[in-house]
Order: sequence, then C-alpha cells, then structure tokens
Amino acid sequence: MAEYETSTENKAKILLDEANITFCETSERKDSSENRTLDGSPWDMGRMDGEFDEEDYQKILEIQLQAAKICDAHPELEEKTSEMFQSVTAENAEEILKQIMAEPNLRDLAKIAVTIFLLRFPTIESFVNKGHPLVLAMDEYMLENANAQNWQDYQNIAEEFSWTV
Repeated sequence: MAEYETSTENKAKILLDEANITFCETSERKDSSENRTLDGSPWDMGRMDGEFDEEDYQKILEIQLQAAKICDAHPELEEKTSEMFQSVTAENAEEILKQIMAEPNLRDLAKIAVTIFLLRFPTIESFVNKGHPLVLAMDEYMLENANAQNWQDYQNIAEEFSWTV
C-alpha cells in the first residue's frame, strides 16, 4: 500500500473539511443540543442500507453523538474550520496540520469523521461498491482515483495518527 501517499496538503484539507461537515450533520440531527441521544442521529438505518457494516452501526451512532456534543459546545469551530480549509496551501499545510492536532476539539472532530468513514468503508472495494459520492463524482480526478486513492487518503491519515477503527 506504500504506493499511495497522501500529501500533507490533502491531509489538512480532508481533516478540516470532515470536521466542518460534522456541523452540518449535527444540524440535521433529530434531537436537540439540550438533549442529545443515540437515536438523534440523522442516519436512517433503512435509507443508509449498504452504507456501513451492520455491526458497526452502533459504534457510528456513539461517535456521531460525541461529535454532536463537541459541535454544541464549540460552535466557533465551524467557521474556524472553514477559514482554515480555505487557507491551506502546499507551503503552509504542515503548520496547519500541527494546528489541527494541537486543538483537541478540532482534532477529535476530524478523528471521528475519519473513523466513521473507515467504519463505513473498511476496504477499497467497499468504498467503490457502496457508491460513495466521491466515487460517483463527475470530476475526472475523483473518477481516476475512485478505486483507491480517496479511500487510501483516509486510511493513511488513520495510520499516521494511530486512529484505529
């Protein structure tokens, strides 16, 4: 798997984008910030059929709940992640990656998102076969890399930071 490397710029962008998307997912929850529950997940088991392995569903719900609580407690991170994402370049990516790792709540949102991705798609084949939006994208880069690189980027991040699934 060493043939697939993820640039520091892509790592930073993935982590910031995923952390930012968590705020959207939190806003779609069925529960409220005053009363977060596992049942509040915006994921509908029937609608998400084939999106994740059945045995991982409970774990996904639990870590989604953790992410929602972080979003509730730190709403300022939504704008911060967006601004940081827009500022990432190849030249400053290493420093931004250090900033992400130094901010516990931001790091945790990114870790949760990467973990959920890998629970949903434990293998490259599952990523391609389950019809992830990245695989279905019309963008040529995404199509060229749909069978490996997009999934491998998440795997590389998890391995680098010891975020085991």
